[in-house]
Amino acid sequence: MSPILRQNAVAHRLQDLAGRPAAGENIILDCTDSDRLGLRGPGTMEWLAAEGIAAPEINTTLTLPNGTAVLRLGQQEVLLLSVPGSEDESPRRRWNESPLAAKGYDACRDAGWAWFVISGPDAPALMPRISMTDLHPRSFGLGRLAQTRALHMDAVVARSDRFGAVSYDLFFDIAAAAFAIDVLEDTSAGLVAEGTQGFRLARPVRTA
Repeated sequence: MSPILRQNAVAHRLQDLAGRPAAGENIILDCTDSDRLGLRGPGTMEWLAAEGIAAPEINTTLTLPNGTAVLRLGQQEVLLLSVPGSEDESPRRRWNESPLAAKGYDACRDAGWAWFVISGPDAPALMPRISMTDLHPRSFGLGRLAQTRALHMDAVVARSDRFGAVSYDLFFDIAAAAFAIDVLEDTSAGLVAEGTQGFRLARPVRTA
């Protein structure tokens, strides 16, 4: 799906968020327009090593001092995430400029996968309603990653704990972004009926 078509399909349903969510706020952030780089194939691990990045174990993540997250999806497959809404140095630029003959190839995850962040004190209550995988913080610790099903589709879920709260990064088919928002709105409304504060739908505004 082209970025323009995707934006027209979902942008009117999202508030703009500049900076961090308020402390204790439940929020669902559509970070699909934020920078990320998916790499796979021969040379991927060598490029990470050349960048001074120790690759995490498969199905785990690590966060670098500059805030970039590294998700290990396979033996030769990673996904690098910039801080949502940030315009800091892009991993993609460093990869493009690398002189290595073999450095993996671009898996086009920025074009093919939507990226949502579910964060807040009630995030652990929302997750069991959108996935059969046990994503409770007690069993799905910080840095864990699951390649599973969520929102009625194949998805990657990572525990990231952004914004000082329990948080989950979700990645799924970008063409299903509007459907995902429908499911999340309906599901969070059910939690409100049970006494939670609900979830705000937003997208990060880029900051320098």
